[in-house]
Amino acid sequence: GGASGDMLLAALLDAGLPLEALQEELAKLPIGGYQLRVARGQRAGLEGTNLRVELSDARPGSLPPSEQLQAVEQSSLSSSVKEQATAVLQRLIQAEERVHGASSPWHELGTLDTLVDVVGVVAGLERLGVQRVYASPLPTGSGTVTSAHGVLPVPAPVILELLALAEAPTLPPPLEPTGELTTPTGAALITTLASFHPPTMTVQRIGYGLGTRDTPGRPNALALWLARVSEEASPLVLLETNVDDMSPELLAYAQEQLLALGARDVWF
Repeated sequence: GGASGDMLLAALLDAGLPLEALQEELAKLPIGGYQLRVARGQRAGLEGTNLRVELSDARPGSLPPSEQLQAVEQSSLSSSVKEQATAVLQRLIQAEERVHGASSPWHELGTLDTLVDVVGVVAGLERLGVQRVYASPLPTGSGTVTSAHGVLPVPAPVILELLALAEAPTLPPPLEPTGELTTPTGAALITTLASFHPPTMTVQRIGYGLGTRDTPGRPNALALWLARVSEEASPLVLLETNVDDMSPELLAYAQEQLLALGARDVWF
C-alpha cells in the first residue's frame, strides 16, 4: 500500500522486533529529544502496527544532512549499520541536490525523524538477523502533495530521482488521485537496501506497518515478510561470451577451471 520510514519501522515491530531492542539501537546515536509512539490499529480492515516519531518541544526538528551523517559516524552502532545507514542518507542527499540544487535549504528530509527512521530500520533488520532484503515494485501514488517547496506532483521529483538512481521498478500511477504513497525516506531505504528480483521464499512471519491515513477500501499498510530463501530453487544465470582465435587446449583448461569453481555446466 505504500512505504515510509515510519511504516517500515512499524512493520519490523509487527514482525517481531522488540520495541526495547529498537530503542537500544537508537540510544547508540548521540542525540535525544524524541519519543516513539507505538499503537495497534487497522487500515481498511487490516490489523497492524502504527509508529510515530514525536519530537519534544525543546528539540528543534531541523537536523541538516551533515549533522545526520556526523551523528551516525559518532555513534556506537555496529560497523555494518553505520555503513548502510550512511549509504541511505547519502542517497537521499544525492537525490535532493539533483532536484533542488546543493545550495537549497533542506526541509522535510533535513529533520531528526529522518535520521531515526533510517537508523532504526537498518539496525532493526540487523537485530532480526535479516541478511538480504527484496522488494516488489514501488507504488508511488498520484495527484499532488504540499511541501515546503510548494505544491508538487505525485510522485514528487525527489522520489523519481531516487527511483532513477537505483533503476528501481515502480507501479504505474492509478488514475484516481491517491496522494503520496511512498515517501522519500521510504524510497531511499528500499532502493538502497533491497534488490527487486526476489527469489523463491518460504515465508515464516509477516508484519504490517500502518500509515497515518485510513482510506476506505485501500489498506494504507506495508507488508514485511520474514522468510528463508529456498536454495534448491535458486535461479540459474547463463553467462555467454564470444571467443575468437584461441587454442583448443586453452579452452579445455578454461572449462575445467569453470567447473571446479562451481559452474553447473560449460559448453562451447
